[in-house]
Amino acid sequence: LLELNLESLTLGLLSSERFYNKPLLLFNSASLCGFTEQLIDMQRIHLEGKVVPIAVPTNEFGMQEPGDDIEISQYYQNKFGITFPVIKKTDLTHILFEKYGKPTWNFNKYLFDSKHHFVKRFDAEVLPEEVTKNV
Repeated sequence: LLELNLESLTLGLLSSERFYNKPLLLFNSASLCGFTEQLIDMQRIHLEGKVVPIAVPTNEFGMQEPGDDIEISQYYQNKFGITFPVIKKTDLTHILFEKYGKPTWNFNKYLFDSKHHFVKRFDAEVLPEEVTKNV
């Protein structure tokens, strides 16, 4: 994860050791998107402990993530009770998207296995539960 330069809003730079032997589900999030309700499913998946979701806020699609890092963090915590990592707001030039494919809209999902090897990218319409069936 260090090679992806994922800096959490609350946990600092994320390393693979922090999530040893856990599959990861990274996704580009946006607070004002119609798919934002998927955060409820992501939190449930996180609490189940099988997969670690990591939100990657971006504002490229429909300008649906206009807030700064503090506003994003507060919104996710207050509205959805999010306890999984949320990285600092970024854009589509982030190495995650350069390396594993640019998202087509908000809430594209990037699944990594328990050794943190890339498995597959999923479009926004694919629900988190469907993605985690592949773990």
